[in-house]
Amino acid sequence: MEISIRSVDEACRVSGESFIPGNRVRSYLFRNEEGLIDRVDVLEGEMVNLVIEGTIICSWGHRIKEKETTEADEKRAALQSADEVFLSLYEENPEEADDFLDEARDRLKFFLALQLERKRILKPLGNRKFRHMPTKREFAVPDLEISPELIVQFQEEIALMSGGPA
Repeated sequence: MEISIRSVDEACRVSGESFIPGNRVRSYLFRNEEGLIDRVDVLEGEMVNLVIEGTIICSWGHRIKEKETTEADEKRAALQSADEVFLSLYEENPEEADDFLDEARDRLKFFLALQLERKRILKPLGNRKFRHMPTKREFAVPDLEISPELIVQFQEEIALMSGGPA
């Protein structure tokens, strides 16, 4: 299963200002009030004014780049976004324990690891451990049993994140 993570918005969610190449942006994945995973992007200077209606799953900072023009560039950008989300899931330190949110994070880690392993960004080390080749960091990925129910649940969760219908 290929996980398509919606690319950065055209404008800051807080100020409405259009993003231009070179802007520093903070992206957040969060579980919205309907229980689905959504994404919001804001200029780093506007983060203090951001109100997220839901529980933050992960966040990461990045710089706005020139628009991708070829199909290969778009695929490379999507893969980079998946890589950034994967790394951010391991950098977050949730302040409050939430079993429902932990399960969503584990599903994201699991499915992103499958995708990144296939793209050779993650190298399997055994016992569900992987080495992230660009950074040489090692990660333990949750071992989930793939079932039709798990896949359906995950597809529903990422519908908004990927820009598709739920």
